Amino acid sequence: MSFNEHFFRRAIELAESARGRTGTNPFVGAVLVKNGIIVGEGQTQQCGGNHAEIEALLAAGTDAEGADLYVTLEPCCHHGKTPPCTRAIIEAGIRRVFAGIEDPNPNVQGYGFKQLKEANIEVKTGFQQEGITRQLEGYLTNQTKKRPFIVMKNAVSLDGKIATNSGASKWISSPESRMIVHKLRQNTGTVLTGIDTVLCDDPLLNIRFGDADKLDHSAYLRVILDRRLRIPLESKIVATSQDIPTILFKSHSYKDTSKEKQLLRGKIEILSVPENKQGYLSLLSVVEELYNRGITNVLLEAGCKLNSSFLRDQLIDKVYYFMAPKFLGGQKTVIDNIGITNPSEALKMRIDKIENIGPDILIIGYPEYHIK
Repeated sequence: MSFNEHFFRRAIELAESARGRTGTNPFVGAVLVKNGIIVGEGQTQQCGGNHAEIEALLAAGTDAEGADLYVTLEPCCHHGKTPPCTRAIIEAGIRRVFAGIEDPNPNVQGYGFKQLKEANIEVKTGFQQEGITRQLEGYLTNQTKKRPFIVMKNAVSLDGKIATNSGASKWISSPESRMIVHKLRQNTGTVLTGIDTVLCDDPLLNIRFGDADKLDHSAYLRVILDRRLRIPLESKIVATSQDIPTILFKSHSYKDTSKEKQLLRGKIEILSVPENKQGYLSLLSVVEELYNRGITNVLLEAGCKLNSSFLRDQLIDKVYYFMAPKFLGGQKTVIDNIGITNPSEALKMRIDKIENIGPDILIIGYPEYHIK
């Protein structure tokens, strides 16, 4: 048999079912096919567990010999927390491998395919490249840019406002839109905002949909940029910090140890980073610290100043823009100055999807930055 699109689509479905549950590992799907029948399939397990190929091989057992492997990402060929998948594929007697894209991880990056070919396994690649690249966009950003994949979410009125002039912002978007935001929080695992949002809205930044009481909130992370530790001790963030992991980033120059000790008693972690030339926290230092801690995806839910800073530093990878059919007026906008003086210099967004969410419109896209 030659390549069969149906089996590859199944591998993509399996990969998607593991989204948000594989830690720093890419979520991958694998299907083993013999004589036109699926004999084993699997998806990446939690970090430290089996990769998709191993799960499929275990499911197939002895039927794996002579089978074809459909897999979304190049099989790993190095010792990490688990042995190399290429060795298991070779030892199982797999006949052919149909793969989606090459793994940009320097420990793999074509060597997985090379090992399989050297073992006389037929390898064909490049299937569903665009779809898999989008599916694994977070992991690919981690590997190529050495930082988390950052999604900016905004809920705005029809005239582009995020709050009334008094600062009230609950609720601009519909319950249907807010449900999607909670799913975004779950999938990214880390929510980041600034102290101004905390002072204005006193948010929880937790996950609230379905049977939320059964969710393991300790698996999620809240990150607050708070240069001078202005967060109120009575805020919801502080009150729930023993149940939901929380990191506050402060400035190296801030030395009020009394406030810091009070926050530390609530199990809040406090990290110090340098300031930039404008006197704000260095976002490059923040995202570097998060990446070094194994944070692969971040959802930015912030106000105008922080949104603008992330865009100026070209750190936003994807945008979820919820637009409600209402007018608020006033001056509270999504972003302010991002260094554009002429419309011809505008930061454009490549639109990926536009859809109706209840009464709202959701625009999903990717910023197209000018090369510095």
